[in-house]
Amino acid sequence: MDHQYHFFEQLQMRFASRQAMVAEVASTLGLSKDAIYRRLRGTTVLSTNELVQLSHHYGVRLSNPGDAHYFAFNHAETVIRSPGDYLAQLTDRLAKIQRLSGLFIYLANPGLPFFHEMVYPRLFAFKLFIYGSTCWNFPGWRDRKFSVDLIDRKVLEQARAIGEYSYTVPGRELWTMGMLRATLDQIEYMHITGRFAAEAEAEALLDELESLVRHLESMARHGRKFLPGSATTDGPEFFPAHNEVANNDNVILIDSDQISSLFVTFITPNFLQTEESIFCDLTREWFKGIDSMSSSLGAEAGKYRAWYFNRFYAQLRTTRQRLFFGDENGM
Repeated sequence: MDHQYHFFEQLQMRFASRQAMVAEVASTLGLSKDAIYRRLRGTTVLSTNELVQLSHHYGVRLSNPGDAHYFAFNHAETVIRSPGDYLAQLTDRLAKIQRLSGLFIYLANPGLPFFHEMVYPRLFAFKLFIYGSTCWNFPGWRDRKFSVDLIDRKVLEQARAIGEYSYTVPGRELWTMGMLRATLDQIEYMHITGRFAAEAEAEALLDELESLVRHLESMARHGRKFLPGSATTDGPEFFPAHNEVANNDNVILIDSDQISSLFVTFITPNFLQTEESIFCDLTREWFKGIDSMSSSLGAEAGKYRAWYFNRFYAQLRTTRQRLFFGDENGM
């Protein structure tokens, strides 16, 4: 019975209240609320099938306190045979996060944070194509040329839904001056090597990337999150900061009133995930330490923020010059 008690303790951390947990577990198992309360009190023992079903449905591990620290690896859960498989994993995790209250996102990434990419369909389709050709090695993809039509529209809609939801959650992000570098290099390489299905694809991607940068600047200036083109700029609080010295990690920490969850990139875009407090607490303290030695890009940043984003616009202009007009080396 101690194991059952511990299991329900872990499960309750995924809900805003005990009542919410009882209602959803009753629905999941097809039982009455009274039957669930009997299991909570220990007067009825969870059957093996019920335990396994709840563990799988809510992602609660069947283990005891004191077990070895646990990281889930998304690529080990399901063989990723298409971009849809990957988005299904992310959507499943989003559903679990949406049950929680008091959410706050910490994000550190030397590159472009993928929550923001997801809101721009062409750009995210391009990233999925890169991952499918390299990390996931989908059959035949290395011989294909990129077109946004290669990625199923439903997959891009799923991605946008995740990106849009992230804009409803307050957060703190650490950025670098090289945030665009990998994406710009990928676009340039694909253009030079003839990997685009249409000649205008590189320019379309650069246009969308510039739109993303302008939106990040707008959110930073207001200190709020909001969707591109939104009529309102009074969304959740947003705290972006610039750090070149120590921001070489690619992590997302999601805090809530119930539980914290840490995502660490492992062979991009695959990830490791843990809810172990020792790792979440350490990451949170790391964020606080780095943030204290970083330069704010938020509402109060003024000239510094303008200088920072002007560097991005210069990088975009330089890439356009090389691709479409030729630089001093004749490229």
